[in-house]
Amino acid sequence: MREYELFASWGIIYSYALCTVMLLTAFIFNKDKLLNITAYILLPTFAVHSLIFVSRWHSTGYFPANGAFENGITSGWFAVGLTVYLFVKKKALRGVGLVTVPATLLALGYGIMVASFDRPHEAALKSSWLVIHVAFAQLAFGAYLVASGLGVLYLLKDNSLKKSTESAFYAKLPALPVIDETMFRFVVYGFIADAIMIAAGSIWAKELWGSYWSWDPVEVWSLLAWLVYGLTIHLRVTLGWRGRRLAWIFVFAIFGIVIAYWGVDFMVQNTLHVFGVKS
Repeated sequence: MREYELFASWGIIYSYALCTVMLLTAFIFNKDKLLNITAYILLPTFAVHSLIFVSRWHSTGYFPANGAFENGITSGWFAVGLTVYLFVKKKALRGVGLVTVPATLLALGYGIMVASFDRPHEAALKSSWLVIHVAFAQLAFGAYLVASGLGVLYLLKDNSLKKSTESAFYAKLPALPVIDETMFRFVVYGFIADAIMIAAGSIWAKELWGSYWSWDPVEVWSLLAWLVYGLTIHLRVTLGWRGRRLAWIFVFAIFGIVIAYWGVDFMVQNTLHVFGVKS
């Protein structure tokens, strides 16, 4: 890793940490001004994050998906990118950062502490198909993470409404049906991106390993996580589930994706999904 990349990476980690503290303080102590200040910090931080993402891609010659650090950069870039969109376009939904920002902080922090930064790619994995497969995987993760953040926002708003007097802070949040609908839309968006990721991975696996599906642990967990989100869509569309029940599911369903993307590689040694040459 180049020195400026390391310096910039630590810079955005500290900045995301500051944003996390400010978001928590804003929602715990009902400080609306802190949300505005967070926006002014988050936007330039994401710009630097984008520069690291592009620089990493350019300097290594491949899409950043090699090890925990690059996965942290890429997944965080998609998650914070969607968050920035809400910060700019739908300011009342800025509370989604309660989940997406600390999640990005932890992914980057974990990656920078444990990763081997400059492992070469296996020759077979130097493929343009990697960009398609991983990009849709991280896009799905970002959308699911936003849905999780919206689930938290829904629960906080709902709890505030149950009190005798709703605070002025929570009154500024969108109505519960608006949060519910936006949350569901992000889940559908992530579900479709996830399906494309699985299909693209299967096509690539046929060329790479000789079969479309190998029941690799990462494949199994990815499929299970995708089916969970598919079930939630079914519950919403067919059985009419809305509100708190789905919000709670969306808050915790993201852990299935986290296990598939990071947990399996951490716990299992015989997965085929190793993007770098092992030392």
